[in-house]
Amino acid sequence: MIQSTEWVLNAILHRYPASRREALSLFLSQSQRDRLQTMPEPKIEAQAEEPSLLDYLHWSWLVPFFKPKTGKEQKLFLSALPQGLREKLSIALAIKLSGKESLKTIGKDFLLQQIREFFLGETNEKLPLYFLPPSPLTPLLRMKKQDIIRLIDYIALYDLATEIQRIVDTKILKKIYAFLIKEEKEFLEQASRLKSSHSSVRLPLDAWDGTEKELRLLLHKRGLARLGVAISGQHPDFIWYFSHQLDRGRGATLAKLAEAPNIPSVSILPIRQIEEILRNFFS
Repeated sequence: MIQSTEWVLNAILHRYPASRREALSLFLSQSQRDRLQTMPEPKIEAQAEEPSLLDYLHWSWLVPFFKPKTGKEQKLFLSALPQGLREKLSIALAIKLSGKESLKTIGKDFLLQQIREFFLGETNEKLPLYFLPPSPLTPLLRMKKQDIIRLIDYIALYDLATEIQRIVDTKILKKIYAFLIKEEKEFLEQASRLKSSHSSVRLPLDAWDGTEKELRLLLHKRGLARLGVAISGQHPDFIWYFSHQLDRGRGATLAKLAEAPNIPSVSILPIRQIEEILRNFFS
């Protein structure tokens, strides 16, 4: 199995010309060289400033870190956070900040390190984004939470497109279409024509109670499950980064779904669907 350190080494070596890479590789064992030769060339360039853990962490994941602490400690840690996270957490924890809290850089860095260790352990072992293995799903790591949720709902529409072709009751069809907004109807029409829209897994509309709320919940759960299947074959750090961009409820569910053994013949369909959605509706 290719280790995370080898992905990093591969990315570093590809910053040098081919002749230089070949010379440096002579310092490695033959087995290491063989593994490196099987690895694809990295596609993501390092950014001038690598995003921090907090840039990918939805505020809800921080609640378990803050809950056991005293009010004074909570205010201290809140003062070390970026403004956006600080404001949302202060509301969730019902903490009123005076606006006078301030920390020196060394104090702020120490507190942020405590937060990082809470999530990552003392080793902080997570690959930087640009060292992750290349993947058609890499664009997901650059999406905002609201766009990811929209993507989840769109994935489920592929299943709905398959299911409505089996429905013969026009009253049910009219009710479904009445609950969809214009963009969803357009997507559904396009999805029904795409080769990758057909699914062998039935959407359980027979258990639907006929309300819009229940239909939305049914579709969202299906979309989340599809997304879990799609990312199940990705690097563990990819799954960690991506799931933590969502709120803790959805993110933990997604990470759990992604733990299932990856079956390429099964995951290829939702991956293609995600690529189509990104290309046609998020470009």
